[in-house]
Amino acid sequence: MSIKRLLVALAIIAMVGAACGGDDDSGNGGSGNGGGGAVTLTASEFKFDPESLSAAAGDSIEYSNEDDAEHNFTVEDAGLDEDVEPGSSITIDLADVEPGTYDFFCEYHPDSMQGTLEVTG
Repeated sequence: MSIKRLLVALAIIAMVGAACGGDDDSGNGGSGNGGGGAVTLTASEFKFDPESLSAAAGDSIEYSNEDDAEHNFTVEDAGLDEDVEPGSSITIDLADVEPGTYDFFCEYHPDSMQGTLEVTG
C-alpha cells in the first residue's frame, strides 16, 4: 500500500471514529457535569416514564404531562411538590436538593405513579 493510500485510509478511519464517538450520556438525559443539565420525566397513561431518575445536584427535571388528567411530582424528603396540568410541561429545579436517593410519586395517583430519584453530588 502506498503512503498516499495509507494516509487516505487513516483519514477516513479518523472521520468515522469522530462521527461515531461523542457523549455517552445514556439513560435519562442527566448531565453528569455537576449541575446545569436536565433530565426528562413524562407522565403518560397514569405512569411515570422513566420510573428511575438520576441527576446531578443543580440539574433540573423537565416534566411533561401527556395525560388528560392533572398530575403531580412530590418528593416529600426533598420538599418538592409540583403540579402539572394536562398537556403541559414544567421545569423542576433540583438546586436545593441534597445528594441522596429519594422516592417520588404523584399525589393524585400514588398507586400507579411512583419512582426513585437519585441526586448525585
